[in-house]
Amino acid sequence: MKQILLLLALFSINTYAQIDVEPHIIVDSNPEVDGPYALTSADIDSDGDKDLFATSTKGDRVVWFKNLDGQGNFSEPIFISATMDYPMGLSIADIDNDNDLDLIAISNNDHKIAWFENLDGLGNFGPLRLAGSFTYVQTVDVKDMDGDGDIDIVAGGNFKISWLENLDGLGTFAPEKIISEEAYTESLQVGDIDGDGDMDVIMADWPRNMVAWYENIDGQGTFGPELVITVEAFWTNTVVLADFDNDGDLDAASISDSEYIAWYENTDGQGNFGQPIIIVEDISLAYKMHAADIDSDGDIDLFASLYFDGDLILLENDGAGNFNAPQVFYSDEFSPVSIIVDDFNGDNKMDVAAGIYVNIVFEDDQIIWFENRGPLGTEENTTNLFTIYPNPTNGLLYIKSTTSITEITVYNNLGQLLFTSEEKNQVDISTLCEGIYFIKINDKNGQTETKKVVKK
Repeated sequence: MKQILLLLALFSINTYAQIDVEPHIIVDSNPEVDGPYALTSADIDSDGDKDLFATSTKGDRVVWFKNLDGQGNFSEPIFISATMDYPMGLSIADIDNDNDLDLIAISNNDHKIAWFENLDGLGNFGPLRLAGSFTYVQTVDVKDMDGDGDIDIVAGGNFKISWLENLDGLGTFAPEKIISEEAYTESLQVGDIDGDGDMDVIMADWPRNMVAWYENIDGQGTFGPELVITVEAFWTNTVVLADFDNDGDLDAASISDSEYIAWYENTDGQGNFGQPIIIVEDISLAYKMHAADIDSDGDIDLFASLYFDGDLILLENDGAGNFNAPQVFYSDEFSPVSIIVDDFNGDNKMDVAAGIYVNIVFEDDQIIWFENRGPLGTEENTTNLFTIYPNPTNGLLYIKSTTSITEITVYNNLGQLLFTSEEKNQVDISTLCEGIYFIKINDKNGQTETKKVVKK
């Protein structure tokens, strides 16, 4: 089994809290859960804690993991469906108005838009119920699109976005109603973009490098023309809606392949968006994003998976849409794809879960959740007590300090403890391979700093 341990906070940024996370592996090398493309979470069994759901694109499975104790100890995969070919998207909502949560899933290769009834409110699901179908459907969201009090389905994929009306509030769906036959999207979201009380649709279209939205004109699911936000989001395959500047309306954020992550201000609350505000540049294939308040400071932060870099990053928001430099809380040779945020251990702090592709043929993949243990101590965030040199180094590092050093520990970039140095003012890493390491230094006053070091 592959082991992934605690990754230490890697950066010291004075004005932002560093998030301390501890990884917990949910799935490792299960062939029936390989290619975990989509994740979502909800209390599906009415026991007061958050369960986790995933699509397995290679295994052709839709699965859930029961949160056994409310502490984030998850069950083995429970299979909801094994009859969907390359399932991609998931949503959760009460489709049949029986006061429990059902599951909605879409599959690309067999073109299904389906839902599964939660028969007893305890997570025992019925068979697949087909809501609709269109060629190469890739993304789904669910909301009340026509204002009649029940949950409808919005789906997108190859040159189509459409919505399916829940006719009777019991999960009987009408034929699709077309929103767009131009959009080619792997990501859409539903929300009230123009502040008129009904649900609009936003999408990312990677062949056209476009982020655009569609207005629900009458509140009954009649949609207007494509309203372009940008055509410069190169190969964008994800978009999120959130209020990033705390002005009461929904803004948008998207990626531009290996160029940048940006957000777009809804300047008037009516869906007139400004130019891209760059959050981070020169990234290596940002793949998916999730918006949530990770640090309980009342504003919305962003999380992203960097497919080629093998990183999961946090972009912390100051509440006005000014984002911190990326905080890496997972880094490996593997490729993270899906990422979501929820409280998995009931401590009122938001945690993170991610699907990790171990290799290009989607084998031996992982699902991991990262426990949010809160911000690191003040000393690690705001001080510069120790100087370490030379950096980069080919072996011996010297440490300069105004106080007596009591301990020096060396970690790799997964946070695995490698060794503790016997010396107190130097450390020898000459036996380590080339790469990035972290030197944690403690002094007699209990103060601590972690230094990033490059071994050449």
